[in-house]
Amino acid sequence: MLSFSTFVFDVGGTLLRLDYAAVAQIYVDAGAARGITLNRAKAGAVLEELENQVPLRQKQRQVSLENDNGKSFWGEFFTEGFRRLGVRGDVSREVTEIRERFQRGEFEALFDDVIPALTALYARGKQLGILSNFSPNLENLLRQLDIHHYFSFFVVSGIVGVEKPDPRIFDWAVGAAKRPCHEIVYVGDSIFHDIEGAQRAGVAAILVDRQDRYHEFSGARVCDLRELAI
Repeated sequence: MLSFSTFVFDVGGTLLRLDYAAVAQIYVDAGAARGITLNRAKAGAVLEELENQVPLRQKQRQVSLENDNGKSFWGEFFTEGFRRLGVRGDVSREVTEIRERFQRGEFEALFDDVIPALTALYARGKQLGILSNFSPNLENLLRQLDIHHYFSFFVVSGIVGVEKPDPRIFDWAVGAAKRPCHEIVYVGDSIFHDIEGAQRAGVAAILVDRQDRYHEFSGARVCDLRELAI
């Protein structure tokens, strides 16, 4: 893997995840206000289950290109969390709070392997970049999480107007990298958006599969980003 000069990363599900504990507390508080006792661990598990389904849900929608910048998509996402936990009725106020705080980056967390992996690749002189289906605020979010400085370029669907798996957005990344395709590898967690999209653009790809859900996948795969620097 170190034969590549440039590593380009997806963001959601690859570098970032929901802070399940923080969001779960809002679910617990909302349930308590309605006389419903919710288990925080169960709420977190429901949120993790929902997040794992995001790539499949986004196959049918170009969320970052929607007129409301994904407002309706994430509203439906967080509302379903309440429904799965047995909270009925109007939860629009709580959902709006979660969604707005989510968009401000308050509920985003780094996976544990991210900083060690980025640090190791950076120390080896690798160029690092970002290519993500995300809203235009992505760079600010990465600054908040203190990883913006690792990356030399950012290709964001909400800015360029094209989403993965469209090969045109990978062409943007190749142009931004200023390296030939054979020196570039794309790292992401979605076979449909990331792996197939990159391959259609002639770019090598590595699947991130932390939960070992795709053990039969025949392509390059890692279960921990630190494997990229080996």
